[in-house]
Amino acid sequence: MDKPTKYRELLKLVSKYGIYEDKRRAKGSERLWVKEYPGGTKRSIPVTCHGENYVISVGLIKAIRRRFSITEKDGISDNQFYSKK
Repeated sequence: MDKPTKYRELLKLVSKYGIYEDKRRAKGSERLWVKEYPGGTKRSIPVTCHGENYVISVGLIKAIRRRFSITEKDGISDNQFYSKK
């Protein structure tokens, strides 16, 4: 089950799946998270950030996981996703 998570912690969790913050594409309080796939395709999603300790809501976390295919349906359990490894 997804849970509210601080921005910096969530960015660290998704980085193990090849997702990164594109600092050149940030605009105001939104930052763009990107994942590059084989074949040159990219997927991205804007993520709200009002500082590194800003807490990301469950709804946005679910959207991020769906967008980048890191859900239970895609074979990545909540425990795997939230593990610090």
